[in-house]
Amino acid sequence: MSRYPIPLPSQSVAHEFTERLQPLVNRIIADIHESRTLAHLRDTLLPKLISGQLRVKDAEAFLKERGL
Repeated sequence: MSRYPIPLPSQSVAHEFTERLQPLVNRIIADIHESRTLAHLRDTLLPKLISGQLRVKDAEAFLKERGL
């Protein structure tokens, strides 16, 4: 493989590509963080809701107490 040439874009093309791609990458990262947060909330609340330890109207206060 090392004997095959690899085309490289000019610096201006690489810069433009990065400028256009960066917002998409940032959104993907934000979505990953949001997904993890939502999964954590689900894993925290669902067992308590199912068992009856927590009522839906009390869930917001429960989350605030735990800094979520």
